[in-house]
Amino acid sequence: MGGPVNDSFSYTVADVCDAHVVTLHGELDLGTATGLADMLVAVSGPVVVVDLSELTFMDSSGIAAMVQARNQLGDNFVLTRPQPIVRRVFEITGLGDWFTEWEPSWSAH
Repeated sequence: MGGPVNDSFSYTVADVCDAHVVTLHGELDLGTATGLADMLVAVSGPVVVVDLSELTFMDSSGIAAMVQARNQLGDNFVLTRPQPIVRRVFEITGLGDWFTEWEPSWSAH
């Protein structure tokens, strides 16, 4: 599941153990964030892990999508592996403590 949203942003979804690992790729901004929270909620299972390691840019629209998804999924929503530029956006908005260390069990086998 997944695919391109446009030329600058895409995502992939992998079911790994008891988690749905959603890897975001590219630039998450006003033009690409529409519908992201809904997609994250739609794939919800025991845990939704959002891997930010391939995300190269995020603005306030991306933050809004993450807040919306977390409000709906609660503790079942996990953010991990942000690039420094993405981590900085979360820190500026006071959400820098939302990150969880990557669990080896989240890697596709």
